[in-house]
Amino acid sequence: MRSFWLFRSNLKILERYHQYQDLQSFKENCHDYYLLFPIWLLEKGYFDEVIIWRLSDESIPDIIFDVNGKSYIQRWVRSFKDIQLPLPEISFFRGGFPEYDEAVLDRPDQFGKKLYLGAGKRLFPQYGGKYDLYLLEDEHDFVAGKKAVPFYKTANPHIFKPLNLEKEYDVCWPCNFSQMKYKGQELFFNTFGGCPRLVDLKIIHCGNNEDIAMKMAKDSNLKNFQTAGSVDRKTLNKLLNKSKFGINLSNKNDGCPRVSTEILMSGTPLLLRKETRLLTYYKRKGVMIFPDNNLIRTAINMLSECDKLREDLKSAIKNELSFDIVNMMNIKLWKKM
Repeated sequence: MRSFWLFRSNLKILERYHQYQDLQSFKENCHDYYLLFPIWLLEKGYFDEVIIWRLSDESIPDIIFDVNGKSYIQRWVRSFKDIQLPLPEISFFRGGFPEYDEAVLDRPDQFGKKLYLGAGKRLFPQYGGKYDLYLLEDEHDFVAGKKAVPFYKTANPHIFKPLNLEKEYDVCWPCNFSQMKYKGQELFFNTFGGCPRLVDLKIIHCGNNEDIAMKMAKDSNLKNFQTAGSVDRKTLNKLLNKSKFGINLSNKNDGCPRVSTEILMSGTPLLLRKETRLLTYYKRKGVMIFPDNNLIRTAINMLSECDKLREDLKSAIKNELSFDIVNMMNIKLWKKM
């Protein structure tokens, strides 16, 4: 039996998508690409079984979906070192957590071909683990001596898709205010609040700690700044579709934020900070890139180019960004291992 294992995180909490106990609801409502991709691998016949490994100090029953007679299993263990199952063909480690390295060091032959996709400061293993292939989400992260290939991702097409909605906002800004060191909040408010041509734009923010967002907006004299707070992904898609463009200001200390592909898959043009992690592959259609010292001019240009960029995105959503195309690019790279 060809098995694929995905180690998703070291968080010992249930996520929102764990409420879905049937395959179709999961596929339509889960926003996590890393969990949807393995379903596609089963559907296309690349594997016979998928196991998503999570940690828990308590006993949690497996969640099992039948995918064309094959099993997609979400399973919890106290430690990744405790796994006692036949060898998988591939193990995919997402996030670069210390528990991954501990398990790999303890049982190096237990996990088959080991793929590592880190994030932020854990771009490469920080705790001594050895892996067969490193997956990277920005060309700038490739370094000599590391066996690495690009990792492509997209967003759930059931959730993020173009909608024919009237534009109520100039800018949609998905940004959590619990991560003040990574998401570019200071750059945003200093720029939009300090420029006469931007200060009156209608801005809708989506993310947590909205009280902090509103205070910073008030201090920056952004009178048309609103926040929707923490919204589900389907609401985010609607707000993006009601906006002329979306913006991502993450700095180089952030990983590759999923919001970039979510904005693009919604059909909304993306204003992207130059240092934000994203493969060049995604920057060809529907994207305007700015260095920090040119954000004002680029934002003004974006407003005049939105319609053209939105048209460019229509073909990209059907082709370059489509679920099948993105998944095929990944599996073709892995088959060369």
